[in-house]
Formats: sequence, structure tokens, C-alpha cells
Amino acid sequence: AKAAVNHFARNLAAELAPHRINVNVINPGWIDTPGERRYASEEDIAAGARRIPWGRLGTPEDIGKAAAFLLSDDADYITGAALTVDGGYMVALTLPDAPDEEEQA
Repeated sequence: AKAAVNHFARNLAAELAPHRINVNVINPGWIDTPGERRYASEEDIAAGARRIPWGRLGTPEDIGKAAAFLLSDDADYITGAALTVDGGYMVALTLPDAPDEEEQA
């Protein structure tokens, strides 16, 4: 679903750029919300946080700050972008696993 939204946003950005209308997407990672807490146990949340290089789940404020930036004059020349706000989770997925302590010995 995110890929389809990203593709749609890029096409819309190309169409609207001549009118100086910016179109961008925020791709959130795992965000710690009350709704999430209803379905995920504390153990699940802790395990998820360990997989995120930043060491914690995101917050609604993290997404709000990204949105505020994209809406600011500082982002005036940014259009067609997909901003991933996930504490480095997607980047870490592409890195090789670190060797275990036993493998290093």
C-alpha cells in the first residue's frame, strides 16, 4: 500500500509542480499510539524497539515534526518525496547482521 501511495504522490507532484504545489508523503514506521498498545503486548513493543536502530518506537510527535517540516518554507523546493520516519528501521534491514559474540571469538 505504501508503494502505491508513493507512486501516486510522485505522479501528482509532477503534475502539480508547474503550479508550485508540493506533494510529498510521510511513511511512518512503528508508531507508539494508544491504538497500538491495545493490540501489542509490552514484550512485543520492547522487541520491536530493539529492532529499531534509534532504540524506540516512533511517537505521533515524530510524525508531526516531519509534517511541519514538509509544510514549512524550508521544504519549499521538495516535491515528490517519500520521507521515511522510522528511526532507521528500513535502513537497518538492508545491513548485514552483526556477528554474534561467539562468531567473533
